[in-house]
This record gives sequence, C-alpha cells and structure tokens, in this order.
Amino acid sequence: MTVEQMLRSQAARTGENGLTFGLAGKEPDWLPLERLVGTVPAALVPRLGQCAVYFVPWLVKQRRGVSIALEPKAAEEERTELCHHLDFRNQGALAIISYEFFAQDLYGLAMEFYDKIAYIAAMQPPPRDDFQQLLAEQWPQTPAGEVTPDAWDWRRQVKGGEGAPQREGEAWQNYLRTAETDSLGLYMGALFMDIYYEDLFDGSDEQPPLPPDPMQQRLRALEKLYPPNRGQMLEIYRQRERHRHR
Repeated sequence: MTVEQMLRSQAARTGENGLTFGLAGKEPDWLPLERLVGTVPAALVPRLGQCAVYFVPWLVKQRRGVSIALEPKAAEEERTELCHHLDFRNQGALAIISYEFFAQDLYGLAMEFYDKIAYIAAMQPPPRDDFQQLLAEQWPQTPAGEVTPDAWDWRRQVKGGEGAPQREGEAWQNYLRTAETDSLGLYMGALFMDIYYEDLFDGSDEQPPLPPDPMQQRLRALEKLYPPNRGQMLEIYRQRERHRHR
C-alpha cells in the first residue's frame, strides 16, 4: 500500500486535543492509542500546523519513499522496515509511525511518537521565548550536559565558551531547536508514563548527561507553556538517598 492509498482509504480522526490521527490495520491490544495521542497537550497542537499522524503495522523502505505493509514479511522476503517516516507537505506535516517495529514495546513507541511530535513543533517559532531564555540562563551552569548527542554537538558549536552564548547564527538556532525537541518529547513521555532519569543515559552516550536540576527546570518551563490536558499532571520525584543501618 502506498502512502497516498493509505490516506485515501483510512479515515482520520481528531482527538479531543485537536490532533489529527489515523490507524491502518487492526489496533493491537497493547497499544492505548486514544490515550497515547490524547497526551499531546492541546496548547501545543496549534504549533504543529496542519499535522496528521498515522500508525501503521509495518513501514517499508522503497527506492523513492516508503510503503505500508499490513502483513509481516514472508520467510523468503527481503525488505527494510523503518520505525517512522516524516513528510513535510504543502498542506502540513505527515508523520507515520510503525507500531509493529516496536514489538509491544510501549515505552519505545511512545517516545518515538512524542519525539516526532516535538520535532514538528520545534520547526515552528514558539509563541513565547520563555524556554529559549531558560536555555540561555542555564548555559554557564556546571557541569554542562544535554539529553541527546545532537543537542550536545550543536551546543559545542555555539560560540561563547562557558560564558554567555552568542545568541545568533545557525549553531545557536539549531541548538535551541534540538534542545527544545529533546525536552518536549521527554515532557510528553513523562505525562504518558513513568520515566526514570537513570534510564535516559548509559555509558555509551556520546554526550555528558543533562543533570537532574536543569532537566527539571526545562520540564517545568514546558509545563507552564503547554499545560497538561485535563486528567493529567506532571509528577517529578526525587529519589531519596538510602541510609545504611549500622
């Protein structure tokens, strides 16, 4: 099935938050689709523009573009399967997410979905510059770190060293966009399910991890800009140190 065939054959729905989404194939039992989509804050949806998200069983790479498969590949079949596909069209952004790629890994699927929503949103100018101001204020904090290698790479390219960053140029704009994408995706993921700080980083990461305090500041700043939908809330807990009994 081509993407155009899917768009013609699969009816799209609009969530209570205003986000347009659709499903190709049968909704798997392990995927709470309405809650997954409904976690995107309604205040963030206008920044997405005319965005639509489709969840499909399998997303197959083609020479030019992608296709959608409703059945698993045959034993002798060779095909390259993808986790997602983004297409920026004149009428708006189209995101396609393969749920079978994650094989009942709800955490992985959720973080993939929210990351793509965050990326689309960060492509557009924010309604206010609160978050950008916070990033600039956090700049001289030590130790420095970021959530992903992309944000860290752009941070290292920003002129200004450990002092105040020069808020101009391509590197600064790309840093703002990637840091906001990382934080937005994490914020929505934390609204949807429990996320543990220790699980976000491991020894193979190419960048130093963003410390808990500045990460919490970023999430709280986004909470003010894009409040959770009704019935949801952002909960952040500090793990208490364990005291040994003597």
